[in-house]
Formats: sequence, structure tokens, C-alpha cells
Amino acid sequence: MFFDKLREGAQGTTSKIILGAIILSFALAGVGSYVTRPVQEAAAVVNGDEIPAQTLENAYRNERARLESQLGEQLSQLLADPAYVEQLRRSVLEQLVEQRLIDQKIAELGLRASDEQVRNAIRALPEFQVDGKFDNDRYLQLLSRNNLSPEQLRDSIRQDLNRQMLLNAVVGSSFSLESEAGLLDRLSRQQRSAELVRLPLAQFEANAEISDEDAEAWYQAHPEQFQRPEQVKLNYVLLDAGNVSAGDIDEQAIEDYYRANQASYSRPEQRRVAHIMVAKDDDAEQKITALAERLAAGEDFAELARTESEDVFSGENGGELEWMEAGTLDPAFDEAAFALNDEGEVSAVVESDFGLHLIKLLEVRPAQTRPLEDVRDAIAERLAAEQASDDFYNREQRLAELAFEFPDSLDMVAQELGLEVRSTDFISAAAAPAELQDPRVLTEAFSSRLREQGMNSDLIELDDNTALVLRVLDYQSAAVRDFDEVKDQARALALKDKAAELAAEAAEALQQRWAEGDIDAWLDEQGLERTELAALTRESPQPPALLNALFAMPAPEKAPSLTSLTLADGDQAVLRLTEVVTPEQPSEQLAQIRQGQGRVQGQRDYQSLISALRAAADIEYRQLPSEDDGVF
Repeated sequence: MFFDKLREGAQGTTSKIILGAIILSFALAGVGSYVTRPVQEAAAVVNGDEIPAQTLENAYRNERARLESQLGEQLSQLLADPAYVEQLRRSVLEQLVEQRLIDQKIAELGLRASDEQVRNAIRALPEFQVDGKFDNDRYLQLLSRNNLSPEQLRDSIRQDLNRQMLLNAVVGSSFSLESEAGLLDRLSRQQRSAELVRLPLAQFEANAEISDEDAEAWYQAHPEQFQRPEQVKLNYVLLDAGNVSAGDIDEQAIEDYYRANQASYSRPEQRRVAHIMVAKDDDAEQKITALAERLAAGEDFAELARTESEDVFSGENGGELEWMEAGTLDPAFDEAAFALNDEGEVSAVVESDFGLHLIKLLEVRPAQTRPLEDVRDAIAERLAAEQASDDFYNREQRLAELAFEFPDSLDMVAQELGLEVRSTDFISAAAAPAELQDPRVLTEAFSSRLREQGMNSDLIELDDNTALVLRVLDYQSAAVRDFDEVKDQARALALKDKAAELAAEAAEALQQRWAEGDIDAWLDEQGLERTELAALTRESPQPPALLNALFAMPAPEKAPSLTSLTLADGDQAVLRLTEVVTPEQPSEQLAQIRQGQGRVQGQRDYQSLISALRAAADIEYRQLPSEDDGVF
């Protein structure tokens, strides 16, 4: 749907705030909520204002489509989890509730975008533009294809602009004091120097000793480390579509297809017209009649369109529209445009869903048909693909029938269809073969229903050209592995744990020694050394844990400033802060930092507004079943 792109294109900072808090009504609720008939059920009631269940369904489907474009196949795996689906639907409903609260606040404040603002917003939508400019023909075509009237689009855009006005009023009034921004500016450029002693974990592993009893005790204390996931042993058959080449297609079949589908290889007649439109109101017929009389008296059509047409977008160009084909615009407008016979001919008054029109024929492009020789190869390839698809469909249906008729085995399936019964040893979901790594397959393979019934699964369509049937031969539930099976692993983990404990004790001892005085003798005894870290900033190429610890330390005064930390590789480290240098003068980034702080404060203020509206609102959530998921 073309309005989905509105959200994709709005990537500015303010737009991200808007979209993070209130989703555009078309992008979230979808066009369907404007054109489908209302339903009686409500998903929620906000201060007595119902959010229809159909609005929730439309919003949920659009959000799923958006996630699918971002996550691809990963979304299918997530949607296999009912808890995730319920969470997703709840999130969408919460967004709709927030949107409704905002709309109610807008109505209370009397905020309303002007007609000019709405018109400019519509003209700026990239979906209505060709080569970077607003195209009225494209505008009308997209409205027609999506069963929208200009009034519906206008009202939706106006509502979105109203929301943005409220947001701008909240965010735009937020600010940061220069002193606050100055402090952040200086702190962000602060430099710190320190001494570092690193205590390698491997050094302590070499000195640690673990007995069998220690390993078993660690095993008993950490059973979650030795879990064996549930496993199944499977038989399955895999059906793939066969290959049919274009060379296998009969010449007569190609010719027959060409004759039967000649319209597909023809460019239909195209027409370019201009029009003058008067919006429907009490004086519309009188206005359009007067314009028709002025044309009959010899006035120029293009000039009248520029000065009198209420379709201001095309009026600026003398009423001209882009090339059109039959069936692409409003039915009444379309029929009248293609009833004109001669270039320069003007129609009688035409009433469409958009208003009253006078239409002038400017130019005609006759229909053209491509010869068979130009499209023969393409037809052969299409027929080959269709034949392969038909063959696959028939075999797929037979596979489903045989798997149902002979539920205790896959042998009959394999024999009749010439397939191989493939087998696995015990496998977990993570270790399944690549051809079984599909959420639907794994859900069936590990379902209690299938193994308890001891029957073949239903047919599972993996894609348009692949299908599968499986049966569970054996099952092992998740359990803790026996100690003898994981003894070496338990010993290695216990050793690492013991080494970490020894390293932490050594770090504590080092920190104590350092607080009391010189540590050179202790370092020599331990075979360790200190490293100078000079003038580090928050962006220095050092481990994040080290920088976080260093810049959290208090500046040294009478007593040394010391801390210890665990690095990402498990090594222990002790830091001694030696110097802190904070710039006194502001940087060139001060204005940018202040602006950024203002935006952050604006987001907080906006969230505070949402929280306040929620706290004061009467919100009733109604548990409704999903049309396609069966949860929520």
C-alpha cells in the first residue's frame, strides 16, 4: 500500500519522535479502516470512544507486513510463538490507544491544520510525484486504485498534521540551559590518565586444581549448563517440482496461448486529456454549465482550467493530465474520456466521485500488438513453468492423499510417487537438517499430537515448489545429561570458575596493596606488570568495560582512586586513576549539544504527556480473538 512509504521516508529526528509515539493513521490503521464497513465489536474503549476490532486487525496486518519486510524469514519463526503474536498485537493496540488519546487532546485544544497546509503536504508525498514533481494523474490513479476519495485523503492528512502540531508544541517548547549543555560539553571532552594491571585468567587456570569431586559438585550446582534439548527421530519424504524446459513445449501450444492472451502482448489505446473540475456543492451544476457556455463561446480551455478549475494541481498546467488507459481513473470520467472521437473535442458535463468535469481530448495513441516472433521464447518459458507447477500440484495432492490413507508409514507414499524416505537420528530443533529448518516443520516434528497419535503429519508446503510429509519415530524429552557424559565439560567449566575466583581474590589483594603504597614487589612476585593509560577520552580505542569503569571513578584526592573490573575475555583488571583533565572553554559543538539535550527533553515531555493522558483516561481493553491467529 502506497502510504506505507510515508513511514519509511520520514527519517528526520522529529519524524522519528513522531513515529515512535503516534503512528500515522493510514500507515497503522490502513486504508481498509476507511473503506470497510464498521463492525460492532470494539478492541478497546478510550474515554467512551471505541477503537473497532477491524481497525486493530488492519493495523496488526500492516505491522506484520512492515516487520516481514525488515526481518524476512526470521519473522515466520517469531510468529510460530503464540506469546510473541500476542505481544505484537498488544503493542499495536497500545499504539492505537495512544493515537486516540492524542486525537482527543487535539479536539479539546481545537488544533486544526489549514487547507493550504494539507494541500502542500499532499503535493510533497513522494507517492504522488514523478521525477520529483507532483503528478495529478498519478494522484488520481492511486486514489482510484485504493478506493479513496480526495476527501478521505484530505481528512487523514489533516489529522496527521494536527498530531504533528501538538507534538511540535510539546517538543518545540523544551530547552536546555546553556550551563547544563556546557557541563555536558566539557565532560564529554574530559581526559583521564590511569595505570592498569591486567590479571590474565589463563594464568590462574594454570595454577588452579580441580578434583573429580569438585567437577561433580559444579555439575550438581549448575544443571542448566548441561541440558540436552528435546530430540526426535524422524522419517520424511520431500517433494520437489520437476524441471520442464521451454524446448519441451509444443509449437501449437505456444500459438494457442498467444491467441488466447493477445491482450497481454498488446499496448491498449492511450489518451491524453485535459479537464476542468468543479467540486460538488449546491452551486456546482450552475458553475459547470456556465463554464461550458464560455467554452462554447470560444474561450480557451487551458486558460479556463488555470483560472476556474478546482483541481488546482492540473489547473496549473491548463488542466492537462498524463497519458491514461481505459479503466485507470474514475469509471464515469474514464468512460467519457474514451467516448470522445476527435482531438480537441470537449465532452458534455461528467459527474464523477471527485466532482463535475468538462473533458477535452488532446491526443490519442492507437493500440499496438507485439508479433508472436517477439514473444515466442517468453511464452514457452511461461508454459514450461505452468506445466511444472501443474505437475507439482497433482503430485502434491496425491502425496497428501496417500499420507492420509496410509497413516502408519511413508513407504506407500514413496513407492507410488517415486520418492525416497529420508531418516534422521535423534536431532534437536537447532540441529535439524537444512531442509527441515522451517518453523512449520519443526512445530510438527516436536508436537505432542503427532508423536502420541503415531501418524503421518499433514502435508507441509515449504514454498511454491516444495512440500513435505513427516512422521515421528521416537522422542527424547529434554533432560540433564549424565555426569559421565559431560565430565570433561564440567571439569573445564569448574576450572574456569575456580580461576575466575582466584583472579578476583588477586585483584582484591592488589587493590588493597595499591591503596597502601607501592606494588612493584607484589607485581614481580606475581609475574605481572602495570600499563600506563595516558589522556584517554570516552572514544579512545579501549574495551568499553574499561572506559565505563574509568570514567565512573571519582577523581583522586587524598586517597588513591582505585577500582577493579572483569574484562570481556574473563581477565581481571585493576585501575588506578592518576589524573583528570576537564576543559574549561566550550567547544564548537556546544550549540549542537544544547540542541540535542533539548530534543531529549522534548521526548521526555512528550512521554510525560502520554502518561498523563493515560492516567486521566478511562481505558477499557476487550479481549477479542484474532481473525488469523486465534490469540489475544
